[in-house]
Amino acid sequence: MQAIGNEKAKQQFRSYISHNQSQQKPVFLILIGPGGIGKTTFLRSFVEELLGEQFKTDFLRLRDFSKELGKLHSIQVETPKEAKIISIDEKTTYENRGVRELTNRLQQSSFSGKKVLLVENIQRMTNAAMNAFLKTCEEPLPNRYLFATAEHESGILPTILSRAMVIRFAPLSDTEMQQYLIQVLGESESPEKTQLLAKIALGRPGILQTILEKQAEKPEILTEISQLLKIIEHPGLLASKMNLLKRMDEEGILDAILSAIIKIAIDANKEQSAEVRIKVKQLIGANVSKENALRYGILSNV
Repeated sequence: MQAIGNEKAKQQFRSYISHNQSQQKPVFLILIGPGGIGKTTFLRSFVEELLGEQFKTDFLRLRDFSKELGKLHSIQVETPKEAKIISIDEKTTYENRGVRELTNRLQQSSFSGKKVLLVENIQRMTNAAMNAFLKTCEEPLPNRYLFATAEHESGILPTILSRAMVIRFAPLSDTEMQQYLIQVLGESESPEKTQLLAKIALGRPGILQTILEKQAEKPEILTEISQLLKIIEHPGLLASKMNLLKRMDEEGILDAILSAIIKIAIDANKEQSAEVRIKVKQLIGANVSKENALRYGILSNV
């Protein structure tokens, strides 16, 4: 499905590509914005158009499997020997590659005359990997396209940022999100379901797609989310809150649900509640036990 929204950013992207192609200049772009708003979808669509039939052979992609692995999927200088093959599920495996191997492949000849590298969430690179990648940025070959995504600039070496064209993507507006929901669900869907999905997605189509995929597998998930949002601010029901939050974690959507809870609290002028939820996300990001972080959030908001 085509990425929706961020038309000004997309036009800026196309203008930069067109200018650099006409001047035979190298292309290095970083799209920055929250996860799930369509950065990778947009880039992949552009690369498919750019490479045509040679898409599979001339497109190199460093994917981010942090969510599937349950920990940071860092990018190293060298290809890891012990964890080269990552098993995503029973049917899917991914060949983990280091920066040096990918940049070497980037310099090889191509069927289309072009080679494209996409690094998802470039801030996953170790400092050593970023320094190795910097050499590729400094001495790019003709017809080589370097693309990267990131949720924020922190964690990216300033020397890399200074060599890239940085374009910022934002969550969809309410109007754009409503259009997208109609596009995905159809106009006959119930207003209650549409409103709940919009409340969870917060302008991020990728989050919406994830929730819908989860619902296709487990139809009860939307009911559980709705129940959690109803009881989270009420006193008591500690066990129910904890069980539902654990269910969200099991389904890999805990971060999205916490973001929705924070937004609801802010809109209701419940600043203390919002601060507690933000603290929970910070604790999880700092590798504090998720159960302990969630327990802190529940007990701090009794």
